Amino acid sequence: TSTTPHCPESALTIKASIPTPQHPDVLRISATNRTTKPCVIDRIPTVTFGDLDGAAEPDPPTESAPYHLAPGSTAYATVHTVTGRPTPSARTVDFITVAADPSHHGRRFDATAIGAPPTGIRVWTPTTTWWRPTPA
Repeated sequence: TSTTPHCPESALTIKASIPTPQHPDVLRISATNRTTKPCVIDRIPTVTFGDLDGAAEPDPPTESAPYHLAPGSTAYATVHTVTGRPTPSARTVDFITVAADPSHHGRRFDATAIGAPPTGIRVWTPTTTWWRPTPA
């Protein structure tokens, strides 16, 4: 609630990966509270793609709200970098940036480091789930 402080970026471990090569347009991301105190992040992860404008849109659509992270707990989300049928204007980027809160700078992940194809990460109307307590 209002007494729970925001998680400082330095208190979080952010991870990202493409779990299966058969689905290179699906990323798994996580944020772990490394501290001994609860804190809050935004319920919508902020995921940006290379130097492209904008971030992945929440699916289902929602407004910002607090998501509570207990000490040592991890929040998970899934990012679809391509949704719908991409057109010739679909882009490819060499990196993504993941932040647990829009006020954070985020952590940059190069495409090869997260398991993307050598050509990079395809982007077309990207979406992200809300943070949740399990990786499913």
